[in-house]
Amino acid sequence: MSNLKLLNTTTIGSSVANVDVTNVFSGDYRIYKIVSNGISTASTTATEVYLRYINDSDAVVEAGYTFAAKYMPADAGFSEIRNTNTSDTTKIHYASGTADQVPQVAAGVLYVFNPFEACYTYNTGEQSSHYSNPRYLATKGFGSLVTTASITGFRFMFPSSNVSSGEIKTYGLQVD
Repeated sequence: MSNLKLLNTTTIGSSVANVDVTNVFSGDYRIYKIVSNGISTASTTATEVYLRYINDSDAVVEAGYTFAAKYMPADAGFSEIRNTNTSDTTKIHYASGTADQVPQVAAGVLYVFNPFEACYTYNTGEQSSHYSNPRYLATKGFGSLVTTASITGFRFMFPSSNVSSGEIKTYGLQVD
């Protein structure tokens, strides 16, 4: 049996390049679920949605990410994106697909494992989006932060265009 407990709801209501959700991971849970929905840009330029972790010193962790994802556009062949122990990429994998202006939005579900413990932090997730009409995209992937830092939060990054709306909910998953 398992139970989800809502820990945080972050609503995007103005034009921003990043959204930080801090002090949400703790010793209370080993598994977290992050659900993003309705992420849309402030302009007509689409942007990918990336994820970085925030450590217990409130610093964004810039290096040590390993990731792999299946990139699955509806209008073209599938491909893979991946990198190992990198500091030159901004993503573990797509945190919430590719956002564009309403009604073309992005959504995603990520599970994060053991972030607060002083061990590697792992994640897995899937995302979907609709952008650059009529482009439909899904990704499914996993990643890890190969450092033993205690992670207390995360940052959603929007490298190509600010976003102006959306919601990010973080849950703790209690496993009995």
